[in-house]
Amino acid sequence: MNKSVRNFLICLSSTALLSSCASTGDVEELKYQLRVVNKKIEDMKSTTVGQIQKRQAAAFGHMDQLEQDILKLKSQLEESYYLNQKLREQNKELEATISSVAKEEAAKREEGLARLEQQQQEKELRLKELNNKILMQQQSVKAIQEARINEAERRAKEAAIEAELAKKRSSSVSNAAGSTGTAKTISATKRKVKNSVVAPPIQQTSQPVTSQPAASEPTPAIAKTESPGTVETVDAAPVLAGSQSSFEKAENLFQSQKFDEAYNIFEQIAANPTAAQNVEARFMMGESLFNQKEYDKAIMQYQKIISQHATHARVPAALLKQGMAFEKLADKDTAKVIYKKLLKKHGAAPEAVTAQEKLDKL
Repeated sequence: MNKSVRNFLICLSSTALLSSCASTGDVEELKYQLRVVNKKIEDMKSTTVGQIQKRQAAAFGHMDQLEQDILKLKSQLEESYYLNQKLREQNKELEATISSVAKEEAAKREEGLARLEQQQQEKELRLKELNNKILMQQQSVKAIQEARINEAERRAKEAAIEAELAKKRSSSVSNAAGSTGTAKTISATKRKVKNSVVAPPIQQTSQPVTSQPAASEPTPAIAKTESPGTVETVDAAPVLAGSQSSFEKAENLFQSQKFDEAYNIFEQIAANPTAAQNVEARFMMGESLFNQKEYDKAIMQYQKIISQHATHARVPAALLKQGMAFEKLADKDTAKVIYKKLLKKHGAAPEAVTAQEKLDKL
């Protein structure tokens, strides 16, 4: 546009300069050119200015849109700032809460650790006390075991002495009874021959009271009259037959689990030192007591066999059952000693195998 105006001014100046000397044709041509120039200027105004105005209007529209967008961004920024502030405050609150919770948890942990340490110390003290008690109990058990062994030995010795005395008393009573019966038989015969009258039967001489039962004592000879002037003496039934039947009866009671009744009969047989089943009856006394769970008394009966009849075939079985009785009494140490004694002295006996098995389990 500035260029067109400048050309127009140049034309006017040149027209003024040439008007004085130019011809009419030239003037017309100049006018025509001026009109063309003016038309171009108008066209330029109509086209260029319109475009510029449209562009300006579009630019203003963009500016308005930009302003709206800027306002939106400002509002968003303000909202974000507000949210950030709120989040910061919440973070501060959370930090304060977390720190307080952490402090509380730390305090609780310290308190728990202190309590655990205290409990651990108390447990250690209790363990020490229990260990001391266990040591004392072990010493007491050991003393009791020694006392039991000493008591068993003492009772065994007393039983041996009693058995020896009973044997002596029994032999002396048998001798006295035999001599008395013979004297009475002779006197009765003399009376019958002298008077020629049948004498009444002579009653059995009463025996002195002893520690043995009457059933197990030998029966003296009894005088029997068959004709005037003659006397026949009849011997008493053998003791072995009576003891054998009693032993069988006691065995039947034992098999029927009537241990108390069987024990009484076995005791009567064992009280007679001359009976063939004396040791066997003593062993069965121990078995009866063992089955009645009277282990202490059973141990004593087995000990009498072990101490008084050391070479009898029942000694290995008595040792084995004695060890089992101590094991039932929870006296495992003494049971071990007895099992080892059985293995050492009677290693070839069948009971040694069982003793070794029980010793391995202990």
